[in-house]
Amino acid sequence: MTAVPAWKGRVTGIAAAAIIALVAIPAGIAGPAAAVPPSSPPSSSSSAVAKYVALGDSVAAGQGAGGYIDACLRSPSGYPALLDAAPRTNLLRNASCSGATIADVAASQLSQVNRGTTLVTLTVGANEVDLTGILVACTPPSPVEACIAAVGAAQAYLASGKLATDVSGLVAVIADRSPGAEILVTGYAIPFAPGYSPLTDDVNALTAVMNGLIRAGVAGVAASGIDAEYVDVTPLFAGHGVGSVDPWLGADPSDPLSFLHPNAAGYLAYRDAILAALALP
Repeated sequence: MTAVPAWKGRVTGIAAAAIIALVAIPAGIAGPAAAVPPSSPPSSSSSAVAKYVALGDSVAAGQGAGGYIDACLRSPSGYPALLDAAPRTNLLRNASCSGATIADVAASQLSQVNRGTTLVTLTVGANEVDLTGILVACTPPSPVEACIAAVGAAQAYLASGKLATDVSGLVAVIADRSPGAEILVTGYAIPFAPGYSPLTDDVNALTAVMNGLIRAGVAGVAASGIDAEYVDVTPLFAGHGVGSVDPWLGADPSDPLSFLHPNAAGYLAYRDAILAALALP
């Protein structure tokens, strides 16, 4: 896309300063170690078919890829369906739903995971921070007060370390329900091409902080003996942010269903990152 969106305009100095202060938050905050699951079944053979359940938010559902099959915006081009088509991975249930928070996953999706599950993917955390809401609030003609409030809320949330703690807790509960499962928790793509605008550079930095906290949360439970791993998708999306010649995320802010969500090519990148973590072809 060559057109420059209206929201690419300059952020006011006070709002930019607030965002920059947020970026300085350390990304190594870890949640408390979770308890080791009560039992540790023997690992399955590498040739066994993974009994797979997908959990999470709009990125887990496939929002942005189109062809939605339900109100949760699950797409046959989302990464769970793509993994289902891969060898030795059988998607039993895709419980993910657009808009889901960590609390939503805990309340309405965990029932889909049980002791027979051997693979769980999880993408969650972005709705706690609402980076898209920050973009909207910090774009003229929105009042500067709205921008300051949106940035302040994100700053307080990320600085608290609650994201890492809540991710740790959620992964620990998943492991308790499915002690034989490998749990792969993905991060999020850095959304914009570097240098696209001062505001989008700040949003990129906020995304990196968010990913760091998710990674820290996963590391906390993995250190306690739970089979959990953070899957970093950012290397695969390098050169494919909004503002690049080949964006793998929705670039049109007037289309809220696709904006900043992976497109079909982006979900292929998610699939490839997860397959690499699984060491599957």
